[in-house]
Amino acid sequence: MGAEARERPSKTDWYLEEISSQGETSWMIPVDALPFVIGREEKCHLPLKSKWISRSHAQIHAMDDTVWIMDLGSTNGTYVNRKRIDGAEMLKHGDVLRFANRLFRLHKGASSPLGVAGSTAALESEGSPSSRASLESELRQLISQRAVIPYFQPIVSLSDLQVRGYEILGRTRQQSLPANPAELFEIASYAGCASELSALFREEGLRAGRALDDSLKFFVNSCPAELYRLDRLEKSLGALRDIASSRPVVLEVNEKSISGEEDLGRIREILEDLDMGLAYEDFGVGQTRLVELARTPPDFLKFDASIVRNIHLAPPRLHQMVVAFVNAAHDLGISTIAEGIEKQGEVDTCRQLGFEYVQGYLYGRPVALGEMDDGPPPPDECPTKEAR
Repeated sequence: MGAEARERPSKTDWYLEEISSQGETSWMIPVDALPFVIGREEKCHLPLKSKWISRSHAQIHAMDDTVWIMDLGSTNGTYVNRKRIDGAEMLKHGDVLRFANRLFRLHKGASSPLGVAGSTAALESEGSPSSRASLESELRQLISQRAVIPYFQPIVSLSDLQVRGYEILGRTRQQSLPANPAELFEIASYAGCASELSALFREEGLRAGRALDDSLKFFVNSCPAELYRLDRLEKSLGALRDIASSRPVVLEVNEKSISGEEDLGRIREILEDLDMGLAYEDFGVGQTRLVELARTPPDFLKFDASIVRNIHLAPPRLHQMVVAFVNAAHDLGISTIAEGIEKQGEVDTCRQLGFEYVQGYLYGRPVALGEMDDGPPPPDECPTKEAR
């Protein structure tokens, strides 16, 4: 790629929004030079510091309102909406692109409230290559030894304030690895083992949870990488049924990690075959796709904590919007859960707005099985958002 290629500005208004291994987004990267090259080398317009990315991995072209992508013979492939491309592929707003183990969503116009990063910003993990390699090695050892601790956070019914289920989370036993699950999944994403880590948290959580009442629902998480290999996800979920044959299990998926209606339908089929439920998490942030919600309704809709937080102090127009979503969900037979509850005022308002369930530090922080009797922490110890 010559210097003159970098200096040619893009005449279009396209952006790439990175999707992390937890389904969260962080930056909008402008496609501000044509062709726009993605790869591991520093001279690329979007340098991605991962050993899974080829030196020159792919390039994006645009002309007026037409945009397309070409794979540059990469080792681990370029994917558009879960399908590996061979040659060039036309793109449209909302397409999900994967370069090896890195996920991005394509946007027409910088409509996202996220910050806009410079196109030459290197998106990489912290630390030197040697330290990252050491962490990857320790993470793989953790997975092979199954050295994780399942954590449980209660989900409470607003009708009687009784615990009806638990969301299964996870922590690591190894002090050299990050305690924050989001950071742990970032390392796993770079190492190409995020799916294995996600499956491990689910399996160990169900094993530990056999000590709890069989009627309680267990909400288990997925990571975006798993949704690109539904055959592997199906096998992993099948293993959960072997562990707990009669336990009510609900799989949580992030709407931003789903590339289309076809994928949602397939996930629903897999879960129905295994007698498991489906929940969409973090609803109300990012791209909320009501058409897909109606065509492939989940069993549960978890409203993001950013909407619920201080909802008792929110203006009436926000309440009206939330009521519209809650009523639409109920009309489709979907149960609604308000996440991030920390204050009694939030509980009272959520009940008035029609929510059926709540989850948050007010009713219980995530704890290991042996710590469930400790109760919630004082209010000043409650974080603003629970990390996964």
